Amino acid sequence: MTKILLVEDNKQIADNIKTYLELENEFEVVCCNDGENGLFLAKTNDYDAILLDLMLPWIDGKTICKKLRNEKNTPVIIITAKSQLEDKLDLFEVGADDYLVKPFDLEELLARLKAVLRRGVIDQLFTFQDIEINFPKKMVFKSKKKIHLTLKELQILEILVQNRGVTMSRTDLITHLRGEESIRDSDEKLDVYICNIRKKLDKNLIETVKGFWYRIGEKE
Repeated sequence: MTKILLVEDNKQIADNIKTYLELENEFEVVCCNDGENGLFLAKTNDYDAILLDLMLPWIDGKTICKKLRNEKNTPVIIITAKSQLEDKLDLFEVGADDYLVKPFDLEELLARLKAVLRRGVIDQLFTFQDIEINFPKKMVFKSKKKIHLTLKELQILEILVQNRGVTMSRTDLITHLRGEESIRDSDEKLDVYICNIRKKLDKNLIETVKGFWYRIGEKE
């Protein structure tokens, strides 16, 4: 059974999430409604993942995540009402693995939760038709022929593979990719990176959804 800690002070939201996840028959959800107890539970117990509201009584989610990262690497998904890119970048800087902006669909929450759980056991080798990608060695082959990808192109592929089956927005990718680039530079270059990957590997490898979202399907 996968054990999840949910720190959320809105009882209705917490009840909805707990009920939805436990209907999957693979999750056990422990609920807490304030930051102080949430941090205590996160530090003193072992959870497979933590769903953490940003605005909480006593201690906010950002502070909890930052303090927790000094001791544990438990995957953390921040639930937030803040939608500005700068706010999301700030969450990654304190150690969040992913975020969800309120309001959100429970189906999306489940998909993102499964994605962060999967990252801890990411495949050494990902295959798509005649394409093979060895992420630890940063090696890519198409029809057994080695293909050169830039570091940014490999990072995009790794993010999409880690989240395969999940639709990733441009913002999702930019927040992971930005590094030393400005937000504007990263946004302008993203289309170039995606285009290059498709040209080098397969035009159907990365699916475009509604023009501004990207996805790699489940592993074949």
